[in-house]
Amino acid sequence: MTQKLSFIALLFLVSCTAVKVSVPAGFSSQATKMKVKGLNGWMINQQLSFGEYATSAVKRGWDFNGSLQYTRFSLKPQAMLLRVLNIDTDDRNLKQRNKFQYSIQAGNLEAEVFATEKFSEKQLVYKSNNPFIGQLSATSRYEYAFTAAILPLTAKESDPWSLVLMNKYDAKKDTARRIFDRPYVEEEGYATNGKENIAIRPLRLEKLTTKSGKQTKLVGGPMLTGYELRWDDGVVAIIDILDNSIWFANNLDAGDKIILSSIASAILLKRMQDVEKDKDNNF
Repeated sequence: MTQKLSFIALLFLVSCTAVKVSVPAGFSSQATKMKVKGLNGWMINQQLSFGEYATSAVKRGWDFNGSLQYTRFSLKPQAMLLRVLNIDTDDRNLKQRNKFQYSIQAGNLEAEVFATEKFSEKQLVYKSNNPFIGQLSATSRYEYAFTAAILPLTAKESDPWSLVLMNKYDAKKDTARRIFDRPYVEEEGYATNGKENIAIRPLRLEKLTTKSGKQTKLVGGPMLTGYELRWDDGVVAIIDILDNSIWFANNLDAGDKIILSSIASAILLKRMQDVEKDKDNNF
């Protein structure tokens, strides 16, 4: 279902203007945009570079994918009715995990990054011998966690930083009713060294401007376009995952930028970006 919606959204975007992350004019006028190279193409010995920043070869561990499916036994009225209709139900548990590490450098400043990405999902599977029904599945719950340890090696402030991105969904709490409504999810994103905190907020596009100049809602629901990084409640960086670019505020010092470059590069390197739409695919 997700792949079909993504394809429909892609066809819809062709008829519209280019999709771009929303960068506030007040920020862009006092910031520098850097195009990120190395995200596409050959992934073995992958290296990123943007502006004056460059990473070492990214070392990835073994990806883990696990699946366990078993038949449900329930005396609830809904389950009994499904059996009358010759529809069986299974529980399916999916788990995925991967990790990677690299260093990033700019001049005489350097930091090491160690990242882990974990995803688990519980599905309810409906099985039928009717060829028109076949097998369908619905997500009842999922949890996604991306964490990274950032170790400054040469910066004046050498306290380690922790990066956390969380995304949780529970069907029991979901208030979405229409087909293109965005499901209710719990999200949290931040980076901290115990003294300073950087808030990480996803940026989503809900409306597009067609070539005729008309505003229209995006088919398939809001699209994740990037992330906004806020420090002391001010925007200091924007990560554009559609254009593979990073914006840094010009008033940052070199020590701050090496931390932000570590955060931004780690986020761009993670396998799952839009968890709600990517969860049906493997890492």
